[in-house]
Amino acid sequence: MLKVKGYSPIFLRGVIAAFLCAVNISAARAEDAPVPASKLGDSVFRDAWHAILKEAAIRIKPIAAPRDVRREMFVRGKIVLDCCSAPAWRNRADEQAVQLFSVPFFPIIDHLVLRKGHDYKLADPHDLRGVTVGIVQGFTYPGQDRFGKTVTAVSMGEVFDLVVEGRADLTIANAQEFARRQRLHPRPLVLGPEYSRMVLRVRVHKSRPDLLARINKAIAALKADGRINALTGYRLRDVTAPGFQSLQ
Repeated sequence: MLKVKGYSPIFLRGVIAAFLCAVNISAARAEDAPVPASKLGDSVFRDAWHAILKEAAIRIKPIAAPRDVRREMFVRGKIVLDCCSAPAWRNRADEQAVQLFSVPFFPIIDHLVLRKGHDYKLADPHDLRGVTVGIVQGFTYPGQDRFGKTVTAVSMGEVFDLVVEGRADLTIANAQEFARRQRLHPRPLVLGPEYSRMVLRVRVHKSRPDLLARINKAIAALKADGRINALTGYRLRDVTAPGFQSLQ
């Protein structure tokens, strides 16, 4: 035992114990504090995301910001949980250095989204060098090195409007988001050829690796009883309403 002049060993042990107790309490409070997490807004996967967080017993501080801003915030650790992503979408070196991916929770198929009635001559739906592609600010698209000219908007809805207005020839979206947006705000658009297949995951910042196991356990439970599919389906109900058309 370290001896300090004027203080008894019993007193010093008490001081050290009090200090360690204070440290543990502070750490526990930090663990219980709300976790900064991406806010999905009107996304078709919003309810599934909320269910994952509830099942994992994680309280969040929701962060609403454009996607490119959220990507930078995640790199800096200002956002700790992000949904919904795929490794191919978040492949910058600075992102790979700080991100952990959960187990898969929902498969998606991305399609070309085309203007209804427009005559497209696309020999290869993956070679888009001859067209103008509308892209969402902050998105990374597989194969975007084969895009021609691009135009950017902040949200998927605004990108859809670019296609309708003819400022972009087409864009890319998964079938579920397209269906929901067409139900809420019908536009003269059609779902075109398949472009890519992905599986959605949750991103966890490496500063909180303790959250990954909880997220993975929650996803497993929600998939096992069908809640992820049910909640996504709930958000997609009435997709046969006017405005949802699929290009055969």
